[in-house]
Amino acid sequence: MFSKTELLLKEKEIQGISLSLLGKMFVASLLLVVTFFVANSLNEILWVTLMSLLFITFLFLMLRLLKKKKSVMFIGLISVVIDIAVVTALPFVWYDSVGGDAVPRTYIVKTYIHNILFGILLLHAFTLHPIYPLLYVFGVVIGQSGILLYAQNDPRFLTTDSFLEAMLGNAVHLGTYLMSMGVVAIFGFVVAFLAYIVRNTLYSAVGNEIKFNQLSRYFSPNVVGEISTADDAFFVPGGKEQTVAILFCDIEGFTNLSESLGPNGTIQFLTEFHSIMLDEIFRFNGTLDKFIGDGMLVTFGTPIASEYDAKNALLAGIAMMKRLQVWNEERKKSQLNPINIRIGIHYGPAIVGNVGAEKRLEYTVIGDTVNVASRIESIGKEIKKNFLVSKELISNIQGLETLEANLKSLGSYTFRGKLASTELFFVDVNR
Repeated sequence: MFSKTELLLKEKEIQGISLSLLGKMFVASLLLVVTFFVANSLNEILWVTLMSLLFITFLFLMLRLLKKKKSVMFIGLISVVIDIAVVTALPFVWYDSVGGDAVPRTYIVKTYIHNILFGILLLHAFTLHPIYPLLYVFGVVIGQSGILLYAQNDPRFLTTDSFLEAMLGNAVHLGTYLMSMGVVAIFGFVVAFLAYIVRNTLYSAVGNEIKFNQLSRYFSPNVVGEISTADDAFFVPGGKEQTVAILFCDIEGFTNLSESLGPNGTIQFLTEFHSIMLDEIFRFNGTLDKFIGDGMLVTFGTPIASEYDAKNALLAGIAMMKRLQVWNEERKKSQLNPINIRIGIHYGPAIVGNVGAEKRLEYTVIGDTVNVASRIESIGKEIKKNFLVSKELISNIQGLETLEANLKSLGSYTFRGKLASTELFFVDVNR
């Protein structure tokens, strides 16, 4: 079973091999066009046309197979074998076009095949796997060495130590030919090494991308950006006191609902419900602290506090209620019962940070503000109000007159274990 990182890396490798195959199709097409202008015989045109069309057809079929995301390495290896076969066969095609055995075999080692060799080698760099350029270079060196041995078996084969004579005459400078093969081999190892480095870098990048996506499940996108760039000090046990808004949300009558839905139905329902609510929460820069059964604990102002945290919390709560109304209309159309939720929000100081041991840290909020927010949400059940907020929250919000809801003071309430009372407000989104 592949990990998410391995699956994403495989996806990148498929993209790289696809790009390499497309590049080879371009090279084959270019070779075909050029051949029509520089060919020495009709026979050369026919052979190059046949080879190019077969090569392009093969590459096209490989691209189709890659889309199925199966046998990726097999496709890459077969592609390498075909590449080696083509670049080994081309010098013989060109040799045959100028007369074949009527011409000294010296000609076969003086073609411009090296230009194509390097071009295809560069395309193998896109595969993001060192095995492909390494095998290609290994096959090319063997193939070109075989061509040299074939040419040397001709009694008319001439060699020279003069570069000028090798360039202008009928002789071959063996040192130059062997050096070119050595350059191909070295260049191939360099390409393979670079592919190895890029692959490892990509592996790390893919891992970071997965971590980023996992963070996105809990934090709004802009908060994820802050966390992803944080230094190591951010991820050690400990915390700091800061002022935050705490939102608790709970589904009314969830016990009876879960009994009627059954285990699978309950999970499906909660998945849809949480997804809908989180869309609104993240829209106002909220952070999911944790799911608590059917409910959730959400914070505003963690890990980065702002002057708009109190207002964002209230706006998120209003948006959640309005989105619930839309969802209930959709449920009614499907002959499903509407859902009611309770929301409680409080604003005040809390300890924000990593709780636990280094091997198992949980980024969370603790403190009296969290407890009060929980009790505000719970008391809504007793007084039959589904959306309650504290005066501490309201006092830190500017522009209340622009809210798409009415605020009504319900007086002060004293919670168990607290000496001071808290004034509560009912938020009516049905104004």
